Amino acid sequence: MTLRDLQPEAVGLLDAVQRRAEDVVDPDLLALARARVTHLVADGPTPPEPVDDRGRAVAAVIDQMLLDVSSTDDATVRAADALLPPGALADLVMASYAWEARTRLSVMADRLLGGLG
Repeated sequence: MTLRDLQPEAVGLLDAVQRRAEDVVDPDLLALARARVTHLVADGPTPPEPVDDRGRAVAAVIDQMLLDVSSTDDATVRAADALLPPGALADLVMASYAWEARTRLSVMADRLLGGLG
């Protein structure tokens, strides 16, 4: 039995959040965030290091949020925000949190249930 079997509405809502993130977040930045979250939260493959300033700035924000969001400093956030269109960093942060939640649920479901489903 999978988590989707046990809680279809909740998993369906999480699916909807992911689809919305795909609609509003730059695909390259979303992929970067997902790769970093998967690596740090679920022991996924090591993501490639970003090759441009935008990617490095976003990676710094995502990594710090995953390690200790309360110690994410204003300079790190401002550096990433300055390289993105208005509102894009907020969308990316929300998408990253949603992916982190999905990843943590997936790890839990794989270990305790029949997977996420």
